[in-house]
Amino acid sequence: MLQSGTSGMSDIHFEGNRRKYMKRKRNVYWTLILCIIIAAVVFPFSVNKMQDTLLKSGQSMGAESASKYGSREEMYTEQYEYILNLLEYQLRPGHAISDLEQFMKNFLEMADETMDLKGIELYGYIDGKIVAATPWEGDASYDAASTEWYQGALQTDGVYYTNVYEDVRLEEEVVTMSRRIDGTDNVVAADIYPSDLTTSILEDLPEQSHYYLSDGEGNLLNWHISTKGLSREEVQEKYNSFFADIKAGKHEVYDSSIIGMDGKERGVYYFILDNGWYSVITIPFSKLLEPMKDSWGIFLLVMLIFFLLLVMFLILEYRAKRKAGLYNDIMRVLGNSYYALYMIDLSQNQYFMLKGSDYIREHLPKKGSYDDLLDALREIVEDDTYQQFRAAFACDNMMELTKKRVRDFGGDFKRIFNQEYRWVHVQMLYDESLQQDTVVLGFKDIDDAKKQELSRMEFMQESLRSVDQMAKSKNIFFSNMSHDMRTPLNGIIGLTNLALGNLDHPDRVEDSFQKIKNLSNQLLSLINDILEISKMEQGKLEIRNQKFNIRTNTEELVSIYQAQIVGKKKQFDVQIDVLDEWVNSDWNRIRQILDNLLSNAFKFTKTDGRIWLTITEQKDNNSKYGKYRIVVKDNGAGMSQEFQHRIYVPFERETKFGAANVAGTGLGMPIVHDLIIRMQGTIELNSILGKGTEFTVMLPLEIAPEETAAQGERNVEREQEFSGQGRKVLIAEDNEINMEIAVEILKMFGFKVVSAWNGKEALEIFQKSREHEFALILMDMKMPVMDGCEATRQIRHLNREDAKTIPILAATANAFTEDIALTKKAGMNAHISKPIDFEVLKITIARLLQE
Repeated sequence: MLQSGTSGMSDIHFEGNRRKYMKRKRNVYWTLILCIIIAAVVFPFSVNKMQDTLLKSGQSMGAESASKYGSREEMYTEQYEYILNLLEYQLRPGHAISDLEQFMKNFLEMADETMDLKGIELYGYIDGKIVAATPWEGDASYDAASTEWYQGALQTDGVYYTNVYEDVRLEEEVVTMSRRIDGTDNVVAADIYPSDLTTSILEDLPEQSHYYLSDGEGNLLNWHISTKGLSREEVQEKYNSFFADIKAGKHEVYDSSIIGMDGKERGVYYFILDNGWYSVITIPFSKLLEPMKDSWGIFLLVMLIFFLLLVMFLILEYRAKRKAGLYNDIMRVLGNSYYALYMIDLSQNQYFMLKGSDYIREHLPKKGSYDDLLDALREIVEDDTYQQFRAAFACDNMMELTKKRVRDFGGDFKRIFNQEYRWVHVQMLYDESLQQDTVVLGFKDIDDAKKQELSRMEFMQESLRSVDQMAKSKNIFFSNMSHDMRTPLNGIIGLTNLALGNLDHPDRVEDSFQKIKNLSNQLLSLINDILEISKMEQGKLEIRNQKFNIRTNTEELVSIYQAQIVGKKKQFDVQIDVLDEWVNSDWNRIRQILDNLLSNAFKFTKTDGRIWLTITEQKDNNSKYGKYRIVVKDNGAGMSQEFQHRIYVPFERETKFGAANVAGTGLGMPIVHDLIIRMQGTIELNSILGKGTEFTVMLPLEIAPEETAAQGERNVEREQEFSGQGRKVLIAEDNEINMEIAVEILKMFGFKVVSAWNGKEALEIFQKSREHEFALILMDMKMPVMDGCEATRQIRHLNREDAKTIPILAATANAFTEDIALTKKAGMNAHISKPIDFEVLKITIARLLQE
């Protein structure tokens, strides 16, 4: 009975299970049929909805991309705005600037050095005339007051952008940024050439997408399209065809489209920059709808899956568990990023603790009133920040933010951790997938990152202060330079008047002329220093090695200083103890170093003082170089410790012991330091204020073979044999004084001189002359009608034998390396700088005639 009863109960149980199984099977069967019917009806509708969703997603992606690239373009133009704003500040009333054009040039050089900008042009309409860093011949007649950039700047508070127009100077398309100078009707401006705009920002442009950047009127500034071989006009025409629709708002809807230049249907997405420019991206619909390409195949696959639905139920259960695990993983990842997470029900003013900080877990339950959470935070949030925090993250305010679809609301504040304040970032996390009126507040420890950010900001502020300090130093330099240039000029003018008034007293006239010569040399030295510092800042200082005798050359230089101390009760001791007197190096640069060190020693050493110059050699038998040690020492004024740290900084000068009254611009020692470094040497300074200064310079100089007495005699003989008797020279010079000086010098050499007042006149005289009539041409570079370089080029191309061989010597005030390169390129044989040195001219002409 027990067994029978048990068996019957088992059968009943089995039958019940079978019935349940079959019922479940039938249910699955009908469910499967129902699912197939539903799928057949719903799939086409789903495909359409999927297409809409993809197009909406594409619209969001396209608009976001257009905004991203537009923002990058704004970052690029903001560099120009920064330069323009800085220039406007420098030109405000109260900032005295004597030479606006030179200031513009200097400012542009500073901008080029400090910022990576392409092709920037700076100019302004100031006090009724154009002032430009790069002047052009049409400035004087250009009506700037009626231009868009000038009128727009007067009517705009900030920087004004013009639309694209053709530049009258370069005949290129240009956009002008302009800004009114505060407190005036003057305007400064900068030109941006679309051809200089970079395309590097488009490296991550979506595949097959086209990018356009235009001004507010649709004029293209930059573009990137996959279709090759199209002209600008063709691209502009196509862009015009849909730009009008953009402005009319026709491309606000997600499914609006155009037919692109490649024949593909494209969606149009755009972003308007703050300056009115348009950043536009077009993306092929085929690319946006690519996920739907295999939709029907997916449908058949889904049908197959429905037939296997019984298996899928198990899979769905597995996926449900996996999804729960994935949710836990996501929460764990969020937990690693955020030390606290709280879900807030905004409508009920309730919180749920997903992950709580140690302090909150100790003081609050897992869930409760959101006001209690805010009250608990009062104890650990910095007092000055708490009220702002409570107002920002109140339920009412967060409710408004969710209605506006704001998903990234947050901020930084300080919170107590273990008795110390640390930086924390709070973020309101919101998504439509959450329950309605529900957000998550996440708290993240960002103390290290925030401190780095603050450090970077402090560094940027310090950099701006450094730029401002440099600008102030340059302003002081220009003021000092103006004073230092006027001082010798005033002396030259005064002494000239004295000489004219004492023509009956030759001794007084001679004394005045000697002083005029000294002041002229002082002025020339000042100008040379300015040119040298300019070359130094541009990295164009050159070292030209040649053979010379260091003892002989130094003794010649020292004799000049020994002549200066006669009757001044100063003692000058010189000791030269070198084994190898002949070296290969740049004597002009070494003389420049010695000149600066010795002149400073003499200037800052009072009556009864003493100056020492010592040159010794430390020879290395294993090297072709010798180490030459130069020591310049004095017992004069000395320097303060504070100034010794700034002595090699351009424009800086000592201000103690009357040093501010000594002529100088603060450029000599920076030049000396740069020259020594370029010659791979070292310089050391030892100075005590009120007791004296000692400079020690070490220079590695290549040892050269000694020149024999016979060689020296032959060199002297060549110089003595030089004569211009019976030879004719053609000189081209547009300045009467310079012409008179050059003619007299050449006549002293014995030459017959023919004068021309510009390059064209020199060319015509040479064309009409007999072959080999002229032995030499002395040519100025800058002249009216035709400059010296052009005249030289045309002479070299004349169809006559002597045109190719006649020596042409450039004589000009242009002493920069690039100017010398221009003379060589034009076909000139040599170059001498004005004012012309008598001996240098003689040696150069002798060399050219012998060659």
